[in-house]
Amino acid sequence: MKKEIEKSDKYIEDLEEKIIDLSLQLKSKSNELNTIVETNRKTIGKLVHNLKNPVGVVFSFSDMILGSIEDYSSDKLSNHVEIIKNSADFSIKMLNTIAVYSQVNKPNREVNLKSINYLEIINNLINEFEPISRERNIIIEKDFPENEVTLIIDESELAIALRNILNNAFRYSSNNTTIKISIKDTLDSIETIISDEGIGISEENLPHIFDEFFVVNTYSNDKQKCIGLGLTISKKIIQYFKGDITVLSTIEKGSSFCVRLPKN
Repeated sequence: MKKEIEKSDKYIEDLEEKIIDLSLQLKSKSNELNTIVETNRKTIGKLVHNLKNPVGVVFSFSDMILGSIEDYSSDKLSNHVEIIKNSADFSIKMLNTIAVYSQVNKPNREVNLKSINYLEIINNLINEFEPISRERNIIIEKDFPENEVTLIIDESELAIALRNILNNAFRYSSNNTTIKISIKDTLDSIETIISDEGIGISEENLPHIFDEFFVVNTYSNDKQKCIGLGLTISKKIIQYFKGDITVLSTIEKGSSFCVRLPKN
């Protein structure tokens, strides 16, 4: 009889522990869900806020053209259509950025891991920026290892992360300056440093540049409106693959972003 009571008590004790464990798991999942819901709420709010102006511009100028098309000179028409096109381009870029942001925020997103030639990825990205480099006379200086550098990672996500960093380097650099890309292949990681001679980031703003929708300058040197998600997306991608990103910057002297990615 005593043994049966002890057995029953042990069963109840184990059951209580399982209930507590399940309760803690449920609370954790609930907090995770609440965080996702809050993030999505803020994202939608920012999306609506940022799209109001360009969509309003498209509507207003389209309405003006349709209301008095017979009074438009070819130059005036061309100018107003250009304004409509720029506003539409910004809206499309904004929506595409939000789509990527939503993708990298998924807790269990699917990735395509494979062995890649890291230097090839970097060189392909540099080629993308070559037209801007030529137009603005920005020199791209490379310091790469002589041998092939391999990395197991999702190629498309890596390209997004590095493209955003390079894009910032170009956007906030003046003409006739230099952007330097250095790559070090160590025993257990790959370190990439992207340095520019641009406007730099103040000490006050530096801790916030990876925050969602944080914008230091609303417009970049090329007069493009900034959304404030590029570096956020880059950091999320790099951290997802167990890497890290840091930045050093001095006002009017430039910024230097360092990306470290583990090989395994």
